[in-house]
This record gives sequence, C-alpha cells and structure tokens, in this order.
Amino acid sequence: MKVTKLLTAIAGAALVASALAACSGTAAAGGGGEAGPKIGLIMLQGDTYFQGIQSGLEAAVEADGGTVTTGLSNNDPATENQVAQNMIQAQMDAVLIQPTADEASLATMKAIKDAGIALICYGNCVGATADPDVVDGVIQSDNTALGTGTGEVAAAYATENLGDTVDLAILNCDVASACKLRKAGFLEALEAGGITVNIVTDQEAYLVDKATPVATDILTANPDIDMIWASNDGGTAGAAIAVKQAGADVPVFGTDISTQIADFLLDPSGTLQASTGQDPVGTAEGAYEMAKAVIAGKAVDPHSVELPGIVYDRNAPDTIDAFLNQ
Repeated sequence: MKVTKLLTAIAGAALVASALAACSGTAAAGGGGEAGPKIGLIMLQGDTYFQGIQSGLEAAVEADGGTVTTGLSNNDPATENQVAQNMIQAQMDAVLIQPTADEASLATMKAIKDAGIALICYGNCVGATADPDVVDGVIQSDNTALGTGTGEVAAAYATENLGDTVDLAILNCDVASACKLRKAGFLEALEAGGITVNIVTDQEAYLVDKATPVATDILTANPDIDMIWASNDGGTAGAAIAVKQAGADVPVFGTDISTQIADFLLDPSGTLQASTGQDPVGTAEGAYEMAKAVIAGKAVDPHSVELPGIVYDRNAPDTIDAFLNQ
C-alpha cells in the first residue's frame, strides 16, 4: 500500500494529501541540488524490519536521484551519537532516526537539528523525542496496537483452550519505549478478553541468539506455563525455536513479521499462533516525504502520524501468504 493511502486513512484525506502533494513534486529538493537529496538513516539494528526500512527508503530516494547513508546504533546511545556526528560532517540534507532511548538520545537529536539538518523520527518516538521543538516530523507504528492485535488473538485462544487464567512468560525489548507500549497493548487486550494474567517471568531478549536460550531456560524452570509472548522479531523467532526444540506444547504469540516468522505461522506444529507486523516500507516512504517537505522549507502537517499494524494469524493463512508473496 502506498504511504499516502496509509497516512490518509489515519490522519484525514484532505490534510495528508495536501501535505504530501506539496512536497512530492520536487525530485531533488534541498542542499543535494540536482544530484538529489542526501538522506541519512540511523537504525537500531539490522533485523528484517529495518532491512525493510532501508530498502523502502533507498527505492524512494534513488527515484529522486538522491543517496542514502545508513548507520546502526546497535541500541547504544554512544554509538548512535557517533553515527549522527558522521552524518553531520557529511552534511546530510535530512536524517531519519529511530532513537535508542528517550532522554539519552536527545543530545544527539538536538545536535542534528542544530546543524541545520531536517530531522524525522520514524519509530520509538515518545515524550521529548517526538517534541516538535526537537524533530520536524514523526511517523511510526501504533505500537500499542501492535500489542493489542496479537493480544486479541491470544485472548480468544486462551478462552477456547486454556480457560480464563493464564501463566504468561514475556520476552521483552523494554530498552525501547515502543516495546513497553506493545506490552501494555498485549496485556490490555487479554484483560479486555476476560483473561486473568499471571506473569511468571518478564525477561529482556530481543535478538534471536539471546532469545532462544532465554526461552529455553524459561521452559525448563517453568514447565507449566500456558503461553509465551515476545515483543519483537528476534524475541518471537527465538521463543518459537526454543519451544520447538524442547518439544513443548506451549503456544507462542509475537510481534513483527519476517519470512522466518511467517514460516513458523504456517508450520503445522502450531507453535507460533499469531504475530502483528509493522509496515516498514510505508514508514520509510512516509518519513522521506516528511523530510522532503522540510528540505523544501515547508512544515510537516500533521506533525505526527501513526500507522496501523497487520495481524498475521495462523487461522488466516491468506494474509501470511500475501506477505510471503509480496
């Protein structure tokens, strides 16, 4: 789906259409001149979601004759700052950033703005990192809804298979504010579905290599848990791998989508029940449109946009197949 359609659905047709139309006509806006804009992209890590962000942005920028310079913060504010300083020295026209943290990223973000560079926050944007005095525009997934979508499926599963009380294990990525919103949405959906939740353990594990042994240890220490929920791509894949390797009969519910997660959802073993994925290409395209508006001297209106997630449920395989075939 084109980002303009996504933005229109969320923010109102007339408002968004006029904002995007105003900036989409200048192919080589800003200091990039005829060569097109120079766009910096700061990503937390290199998982499937961020690969989609990068490829979506590169396609959009290259169509305008511009270039994209990427850097990974690896969830570390110091690394994030160094990546940003490199982009400042390279005189980017705009930088798109998913900040590693709230307060810890502020100095870096302000340094980018103080250098006269357009700054767009495209995820994990809460509090001060979403402030119009700090960033020129915000576009991100509705992270609470990413949790709610999976939580609604989990509540229905629990009602049918487990009863009205569940012992839950969580693999979190609470290092990012967005992940806390996902967790809140998931738990709220279970409660709204009439399920009483006993959180047995809630551990940080958002990379597959860590999530797999963490989930394995959880299964060993808590053989009677009823379900596992993971708050991101790596945690979801790691939990599913651990359950399959252990031969356990514990359903996994997750967040994010990738080829690996889609394959788990289609696996007849039934380990992974559902996951709610983001729209990385739509996010990248929307962030770039915002950046072009700022480069052209226009205000981003609306300043903040949230994109809906997509629920991938093993009981609705057509949606999963559509992802794999896109």
